[in-house]
Amino acid sequence: MFDTPGAAEAPAPGPSFVPAVRGRTVPHAAAAAAVLLLACAACLLAFAPHAAAAAAGAARDATAPPGTPIPGSPLDAYDKHMPYDDGSHKIARLAALIAYTLMVATVVLGVVLRLRFMQRAVNRATFYGAHMTLALSAMIFGGIHGLTFVYQPVWQIGWERLAIPFTGGMQRVPVGLGILGTELAVAVACSVWLQRRLGYHRWLRFHQFAYVSFGLIWAHIFLVHPEPRHVNLVAVGVAAGAGTALMAFLVRILPSRSRLRQRAFPGGSEVSP
Repeated sequence: MFDTPGAAEAPAPGPSFVPAVRGRTVPHAAAAAAVLLLACAACLLAFAPHAAAAAAGAARDATAPPGTPIPGSPLDAYDKHMPYDDGSHKIARLAALIAYTLMVATVVLGVVLRLRFMQRAVNRATFYGAHMTLALSAMIFGGIHGLTFVYQPVWQIGWERLAIPFTGGMQRVPVGLGILGTELAVAVACSVWLQRRLGYHRWLRFHQFAYVSFGLIWAHIFLVHPEPRHVNLVAVGVAAGAGTALMAFLVRILPSRSRLRQRAFPGGSEVSP
């Protein structure tokens, strides 16, 4: 540690050497956990669409007559003798794809804000401004996506059902997941103005509910329409976005080297063996 005049004793191997060993073993366990989680996520993304499609097809065959159209589709509106606005459908689809892309980019930039080596290359204020802009844009396009269904009679969604999750209408659970995820994202974004009142650490814990919001919205996308559950370009994009967000989440929860060093040496001084 420090040289003391008149003291030539070698430091006794005691508890001061234990944190260094612990600091070396933690990264290996964290890396193993990360690899395991990534492998599980890859298997889930690879096999879940086909399993869900098979389950959905079996359930539809058991409960619905053959040839039943997708709920909310043009054929469904035709069978119910209801008008269908094709323009609203295209706007809703485009807004959903843009919102999902922006949401993935928001999650990734939020993690980049916590990486010190990236802050050396680009100013932190630049990342922060881009993160806020992408988050606001994602919520705007998500709101446009939801509003278009008010003008689609076959979905039977009014203003009350659009604001309160799981209040009925067509596909109550998938639509409710999307509404709940969007409202949670809005609450997380608005908490920025309460950061000083809540304190940084409390605000940060609440801000991490953004990952829960992403999971709810991803479940909405996966369940509300069969397109993401089949092999096509949209399904690949949805799976790639989910995988990117999952990797960003793992980077966020795994401790950094500086944090491991602080845990190993709480006093701020490292002991060389």
